[in-house]
Amino acid sequence: MAHHRVVVIGGNNVDITATSTTPLVYGDSNPGSIHTGLGGVARKIAENLTRLQQQTSLVSVFGDDEFARLALAQAKEIGLDLSLSQFVANAASSVYVCINEPGGDMSVAVNDMALCERMMPGFFEERLDVLNTADAIVLDANLPELSVDYLVQHCTPPIFADAVSAKKAPRLHRSLPRLKTLKANQIEVELLTGVSITDEHSMADAARLLHQMGVEMVLITLGRRGAFASDGNTQVFERPLPLKVVNTTGCGDAFMAAATLAVLEKRGAAEVLRQGLAAAALCAQSERAVSEQLSPEALATTLQSIQP
Repeated sequence: MAHHRVVVIGGNNVDITATSTTPLVYGDSNPGSIHTGLGGVARKIAENLTRLQQQTSLVSVFGDDEFARLALAQAKEIGLDLSLSQFVANAASSVYVCINEPGGDMSVAVNDMALCERMMPGFFEERLDVLNTADAIVLDANLPELSVDYLVQHCTPPIFADAVSAKKAPRLHRSLPRLKTLKANQIEVELLTGVSITDEHSMADAARLLHQMGVEMVLITLGRRGAFASDGNTQVFERPLPLKVVNTTGCGDAFMAAATLAVLEKRGAAEVLRQGLAAAALCAQSERAVSEQLSPEALATTLQSIQP
């Protein structure tokens, strides 16, 4: 696996994940297990890239509390660069609370990502020279729309974007013509294209429309159903690996990290998809949002099990 310098821009937060041991009953207390860890789409993508031995910088905004200090310590431990991030005195960290069904699938989540609103265009103007030394920039839609617009207009490296959620995906709409790669789930793609996705045929239609808008590589994640990739020439759908699922939180971020590297290595849609699914499978076997077992060697071993 080649080594790249990647800058990841967007949200970081504390993940509080609760998984019920029985089918959820709303309006009542449910027995289960609760795990607290470091999260945020951009931060998780950055951690995955670091564990895949890429030179990775995270650009985000951190609060001033125990959670932020934990993030600093963990970044130092794994070699994730935070020198381009901002630390705000007397501010609480962003928090993401997720409630899972017994199988690990998310039922509902709430996030407090107000700190991301501090990353306005001026924030990035101060860092632009360094951003433009990267091999790739990965951003998430936690950023204000004006900032997404600024980055795609002023950054010279190829830009990869994660749509994050149905609420935030529209922030990417104006910037689609300048994206190297877009990763989104079914609902997010429907919002960005206006195409109702009911099967592989309509998914391919949505991808073609995104290509017409300017996106080079389209990645559509479908949870337990698998994922889809299109590079404008080839369109491919694959189901996830038949492995035990412990927790699905973070699988999309692992997918994005590994797929980004495959795109940088100029792989075709099928290889990009398989590399993303392999990383997602490794994540799904961990209780954490980022698997500590992820490495180039572990990814290669998993890939061997899904070669055509």
